[in-house]
Amino acid sequence: MNIQELENLLKDYQKYLPESDEGKQKKSQLIGYLSSSYWWHSQYITNLFPVNVKQVKEGLMQELEDTFNKFTSKNYNYHNMAKLLLQETLVIHKKYQKQLITDDFINTLAAQVKIAQHTRYQKNQIVQCLIKAIDIKNAYKKQGLGAKFNLSPQDYEEAFQEAKGESIRYVLDNIDKYDEERGDFMALLNYWIPIKFLDAAGKILGLKKSQMNKEDEIKISSQDPNSKSMVNHLNKKAENIYKEFACNRNSEEIKNLIQEDPNNKLGKSIRKDRTDITFKDVLIAINWEGQTFKDLSRKWEIPYTTIKSFYEREFKVVEADLADYLQ
Repeated sequence: MNIQELENLLKDYQKYLPESDEGKQKKSQLIGYLSSSYWWHSQYITNLFPVNVKQVKEGLMQELEDTFNKFTSKNYNYHNMAKLLLQETLVIHKKYQKQLITDDFINTLAAQVKIAQHTRYQKNQIVQCLIKAIDIKNAYKKQGLGAKFNLSPQDYEEAFQEAKGESIRYVLDNIDKYDEERGDFMALLNYWIPIKFLDAAGKILGLKKSQMNKEDEIKISSQDPNSKSMVNHLNKKAENIYKEFACNRNSEEIKNLIQEDPNNKLGKSIRKDRTDITFKDVLIAINWEGQTFKDLSRKWEIPYTTIKSFYEREFKVVEADLADYLQ
């Protein structure tokens, strides 16, 4: 849904009397447009939950119609009317999605993933549907996870997102052990999140401690009294390269140079079985396209931690090469 399309539909609707056959048809078209959502139109979901979808969709459509009548009865201009309608529509959709996506809904999808595990395409479709559903349900155990750690809000959120992603991956990898008769899929995820959080938080704190102690671990060569200062100089230089790169990340010229990568310095694959994704793909996605590691994990179906560690590790390896692109 976007404002321009809705604005055009509103202009078209206003050409007819509301009670005319044409007006009713245009109104029905508008309500159908506003109701557009995977959950109400997916044949798979409709077949799996026929009664639930029918009841929830009827309530959604009625509230959308009431909202539409409220806005079109006032003298808004088309653009403002479209903007306000979309805002209200998003709120209404969230409300009815919550009604549809119950614990039983999620447990049924989890059971379907287990059944479909020998059909890869079908399984991937259901897995994506299940992940969307649990994100909308948003019943993750999050509070109190960092009691043993002194984490900043940013580090806490990063550790939680990694723990959540790893828990989902682990449970889905072991879906054959899921007991659909007694199982509660969200409860199972929330059992693993605190366990995975310990690993994620420990990794973050370990990296920070390692960075803080990095200078203390440098050994001074007896043959070269300036070796420590030389290492410090190189570290400063690498830091400046990163800062300079960050300042120029919006440059389309640099982006094009990186995409061309004439000397193939940025073409390392993320994994042996995923040669279609290279470091420059991650580099461009993060720095130019506004993607997050979480976004890329969903898009490429690769664990969040794999993408993040690959990016951070390779960035250090190619710092000097990136400097060439900044000349």
